[in-house]
Amino acid sequence: MMKKGLIGLTLYGVILIIAYINKEAIIGWLQNSDLSQLPIMYFLAILFGVIPIIPFSVFAGLMGAKYGVWIGASINWIGTIGAAAIFFLLARSFFVKQFQTYVTKYKGIKKFDSIISENAFLAVLFCRVIPIVPPPVVNIYSGISSMPFKVYFAATALGKIPGMFVYAYLGNHLFDSTKALIIGISVYIGFMLLIIIVYRWWYKSKSKIVLE
Repeated sequence: MMKKGLIGLTLYGVILIIAYINKEAIIGWLQNSDLSQLPIMYFLAILFGVIPIIPFSVFAGLMGAKYGVWIGASINWIGTIGAAAIFFLLARSFFVKQFQTYVTKYKGIKKFDSIISENAFLAVLFCRVIPIVPPPVVNIYSGISSMPFKVYFAATALGKIPGMFVYAYLGNHLFDSTKALIIGISVYIGFMLLIIIVYRWWYKSKSKIVLE
């Protein structure tokens, strides 16, 4: 875990250095919110969701800075659910054995499996809103399970809305207003805490039913 964290921090550091060196070009690109580039942005959102050439959170923030909250959030949302759908279909149809080996290495997979067995839709929904289980594990395990694609897709599409909206909002206000930035972060943290409380209540109530 520590090794992965260091790699992540290093990657973010390199991105920040590159951004600083090319800040004038980046600022010029962000100020040019030409809607003709939207199809390319939607494609890149899915691409970076599948292959994280740059961290998706960085790309998602840039979309908010470039196109504003609503269009930026829509780009982020399409990208993340598109990538999730691709991983699900790959796990179900093409790389079943390889992905089974991958998810069995995750220690919390039994807990996720028990949640799925109770309510697949809520299991995926909670995991999309709060990081109960890493997103790649959710994508792959859902694919190799018996979960219907429509249930997975609906839960993913709904659960990804808050996070993608927040990324766009923070990106849009990053250089605009410190107050708006703090308000956005505070609202999202409050929302996350509420979801965590709801999830814990739901999980405990299900556990009590099983024990009874």
